[in-house]
Amino acid sequence: MKRKTFVASLWSVLRSVWSAIITFVLFAVMARLLAPADFGVFALASIVVEIARIVATAGLGSAIVREPDRSASFDNTVFWCVLGLSLAAAGILALGAPAYARLVNAPEAVNVIRALAVLLPLTTLTTVPSALLTRDFQQRSLTFQSIVSGLAGGVVAVILAFQGWGVWALVGQAFVGGIVGLGMIWRMSPWRPALMFDRSRVRGLIIFSSSMMATQIVWLLLVRVQEIFISRWHGPEAVGQYRIAWRLIELISQSLLSPIGSVALVTFSHVQNDPARFRAIYARMVGIAGLATFPALLGIGAVAPLLLPLLFGDKWDAAIPVAQVLVLMSVPFVLNFFSGPALTSVNRPQANLWIAVLQLALTVVFTWIAIPYGLVAVAAAYVARAWITMIPQQLALRRHAGIPMASTARVVLPALAAAAAMAVAVRFAMDFLVPRLGGGWETAVASVVFGLILFPAIMFAIGHDPRREIRDLLTSLRQRKET
Repeated sequence: MKRKTFVASLWSVLRSVWSAIITFVLFAVMARLLAPADFGVFALASIVVEIARIVATAGLGSAIVREPDRSASFDNTVFWCVLGLSLAAAGILALGAPAYARLVNAPEAVNVIRALAVLLPLTTLTTVPSALLTRDFQQRSLTFQSIVSGLAGGVVAVILAFQGWGVWALVGQAFVGGIVGLGMIWRMSPWRPALMFDRSRVRGLIIFSSSMMATQIVWLLLVRVQEIFISRWHGPEAVGQYRIAWRLIELISQSLLSPIGSVALVTFSHVQNDPARFRAIYARMVGIAGLATFPALLGIGAVAPLLLPLLFGDKWDAAIPVAQVLVLMSVPFVLNFFSGPALTSVNRPQANLWIAVLQLALTVVFTWIAIPYGLVAVAAAYVARAWITMIPQQLALRRHAGIPMASTARVVLPALAAAAAMAVAVRFAMDFLVPRLGGGWETAVASVVFGLILFPAIMFAIGHDPRREIRDLLTSLRQRKET
């Protein structure tokens, strides 16, 4: 069992890393081919479609993974519940699309929402077989499915974008990726639905799934609710500009955090009864995450005026100052990534939900205040909210997990200070190089390489060896495995 868990974790990490790489490459290519308004319309449509997907699946796949008394009747009950919910959600999407489009001031989103609504019941058909593969530690099969379906959808999207299909290239990507993924999952899994339905299990499924569904919707709106404000005030094109900046920051952060984050909950759960080791491992995970994330994000902020036009084209100039503001939430981003697993591992998932609700409420208020002043003000409002709500989040960690705020600050401050100094130096170096080398890839690469050399040099200069911190974390994980 331990070996199966370890191998499954490795495949999960590989899946996360591959997804980050292919998503970033496709993201850059599509950004050069499509207009900001295309991205904006699709982003607005995807908000309500994703909410419908959450309602349709409602955490029921996780119920199969966690159910100790699983049976054929239980699996089929879950399947028919998901299918019924997805059909109902698709119908509501199709009927409600015009009203939502009026709300966000994007009439072009109506047909996009209705097209994605057709896809929704098809993609949710993977819920039960995917959960069964996960339960059987078949992460290798799921990784292969993710890679192939992602590539298939990406190729189709690029072809359609080249042919001038606009936002429908993104719709085509969703359809092809979803259908290919569905076909592969059903080929990999021997399970097939049957006409079985146990009404006595439905109430338990509703109780289990309702809290999960609420949490997932709150987290989705926390990240995406600003786009609704932006579209209503400034239109879909402004949403596209903001979304590009946000996705750039998100992809970089997730690609760096996912490998360690994918094992965080399991690791914390194993040491939850050893407070000293729990605090030590948490500190080391956060420290290593900061070592990777802080210089990457602040460095992107420094080179954004040069790098974003090279990656995405000049039409995305409005996204540059937005990205430069959003990188300032690097500390809340890292701490938020690990506080959730830490609180869940000590049986305090409700604390995560209440913190998320507070974050969402303040995001709405701050965005409402900032929206008349433009995209940069909206980004600044999000950053301010992130720093403010980091305080109750850390207080919850201290109360429930015994992790003092002071110890967390001691872990993150050296990397943050070194990353900030590096970013300032890179910006001055870039200003020096542009008049001499021009604003092309030579200057961009030289600036990035300079930052990659300078950051560890600063860390060594202030007495912090990154290699030692990585060794300490690996030693702690090895001790956990032996225990």
